[in-house]
Amino acid sequence: MLVPVVLAFPLGTVAVFRYGADRRVTADVIAWVYSLGLFGAFTTAFWPLAGLRSWSRSERVESAVLLFVIVSYATHLTWELGWLLLHERIAGARDAAWAYGWWAYIDGGDRRYATAPVELRTIETLSVANGLVGATALWLWWRSAGRDARAVLLIMATAVVHLYSTSYYYLTEVLAGFPNVDTTSFTATVVKFGLANAPWLTMPWLVLWWGWRRVWGLAREPEGAALSRSR
Repeated sequence: MLVPVVLAFPLGTVAVFRYGADRRVTADVIAWVYSLGLFGAFTTAFWPLAGLRSWSRSERVESAVLLFVIVSYATHLTWELGWLLLHERIAGARDAAWAYGWWAYIDGGDRRYATAPVELRTIETLSVANGLVGATALWLWWRSAGRDARAVLLIMATAVVHLYSTSYYYLTEVLAGFPNVDTTSFTATVVKFGLANAPWLTMPWLVLWWGWRRVWGLAREPEGAALSRSR
């Protein structure tokens, strides 16, 4: 499910700048592939697939959670970090192939990424910091084979930040009357601005539920195993 998501931006860039495809139509296609691809990827663990019939509910939830946080932290440390460092150059490079990965979203989705208001730069700074914390948490998780509760608590903390920053991102635009979104376009409004960001407002609740159960399970281990134990 994630392969089309990963390939959408580079293939879209090639289509626009090598073969002359319409940049707005291509951006809309990318938005649909990205949004539906993420939805499919994050929910696959719950599908009635033959290969998953033996999975318990806990295993399905953990699979979905880990995939979500990996995608989240990777996004924070690539697309968002790139924008944070290069937003001035990106704003002036609308017709450059290297910047189309950002302009595919800016075109119709959210013009704030072209004007870079301080509120958006603050949100993205928070997101990049969240990605660094999350990457540390994943390192602790894999290093301890899932036994280190510090990793779980850090992942839960990043979920809280996701809820705050995404809510703030949505509300600052919605309450202002959508001045930066092309509301004449269903794809730009519902898919590009709405659905593409929705996982960061929904999946964190699953992360928190999983984390609470995971920490509680570690706390109840025999022989008073320490929550922060690492192997």
